[in-house]
Amino acid sequence: MSASVLLLLPLLSAVTPTRVELVFGGDVIPHGEVKAVARLHARNGPPALPGGKGPSLNHEGWGHVFGPIADVLRTADVGVVNLETPVTDNKKAVARELLFNAPSAMVHALASAGVKVVSTANNHARDQHPAGLLETLKHLDAAGIRHAGTGASKSAAWEPAFVDVRGMKVGFLSFTRLLNGFSNPKDAQAPQVALVPYSRHEAHRGELPEQAVEAVRAAAARCDALIVLVHWGTEYTSTPRPEDRALGQALLDAGALAVIGHHPHVLQPLESYPTKDGRKGLIAFSLGNLVSNQDRFYRHPVGKKGAGGDKRDSMLLRLSLERAGPGTPVALGEVAVLPVWVENNAVGRARKEVRNIQPVLIDREVEAVTERLAWLSARSALDKEARTQKALLERRLEGSKQRRERILRMLPEGFAVASPELRQRGPEALAPRASAPHP
Repeated sequence: MSASVLLLLPLLSAVTPTRVELVFGGDVIPHGEVKAVARLHARNGPPALPGGKGPSLNHEGWGHVFGPIADVLRTADVGVVNLETPVTDNKKAVARELLFNAPSAMVHALASAGVKVVSTANNHARDQHPAGLLETLKHLDAAGIRHAGTGASKSAAWEPAFVDVRGMKVGFLSFTRLLNGFSNPKDAQAPQVALVPYSRHEAHRGELPEQAVEAVRAAAARCDALIVLVHWGTEYTSTPRPEDRALGQALLDAGALAVIGHHPHVLQPLESYPTKDGRKGLIAFSLGNLVSNQDRFYRHPVGKKGAGGDKRDSMLLRLSLERAGPGTPVALGEVAVLPVWVENNAVGRARKEVRNIQPVLIDREVEAVTERLAWLSARSALDKEARTQKALLERRLEGSKQRRERILRMLPEGFAVASPELRQRGPEALAPRASAPHP
């Protein structure tokens, strides 16, 4: 064998590692005001017939709602959110403050924005009764979005969603610990929600925590990497419940790589956890709201701690799954976050200006406001209107920086802050973590 061939052998035998990137968002809640924003920003093409209505160009305005984060979700191999609502086009469906419903256009907008998987197990899953639960799944299927957590039967509700990416089979198992007082039906063949109730709600016909652990163990054996999506915790509190922390760790020990939580509507800490078999695991107890109308009148309280605004602090969580070669185990790789702020321009209930509600990437906003301020500062003289604008931008910039720092306090040491430009898909897309105390 020639020397040149011998030199080629190591190159031919080298295996390129497989890397899959996931991006997770928090709760998507179609409050009435969010629906109104979508309607206000709906754009239609020319009608086919005179006097008719042309086709929607942005999914009846929902494309506008998710627009600022769409490129990040699309850049990921798999974008995942918690769909905290039934989806039905039934014109007679009742929707009010704590009874949710969304049109099918919203899930098509989510798909267009890059969402490939949603969790449907949450306390609002039965808001439109079993018929609404089933119609939700029909619309998700039509949009090409995989779903986990509810189903036409108990076994279907507990069935993981699987996504194959570059030969890596990634599973998503979803369950909730709350169901707003509802119970699953006695008939296991009737529509159900994957439920692991807290002890005070054991009568609601769900599984015990140890049964959920076994479900995770079985699901992990069916895929290369398993992510568990859990609806748990206490609303509006920044600290996880001790029993949820214990359950999350048990789920990781059973084979999950990460546990992603929802429900509190505020951010809760991220925690790394070394499993009993030596793997690296992650628990994100709550990613907060991604889209909602909560705290709509909150304003950046510069220099103040206040609890207000927590419901508009959010993040996109980026996880990479890595495998060294065919047949080798998949491990959790880089973990990073993009700080998000739910923009809401409400001032008063009678405000006449066009409303806007959107999740905004804070780092992009800081950059845009800084550039605008630099442009204003470069002008030789500012009129009254420009001075007012400059003062508003300065307050907005200071408030945005404060919100960013507050969000990053949820990030333990060893994690990173991600650049919005995730197309780079490498360490260059990560920035050093800002200095913040360990939660």
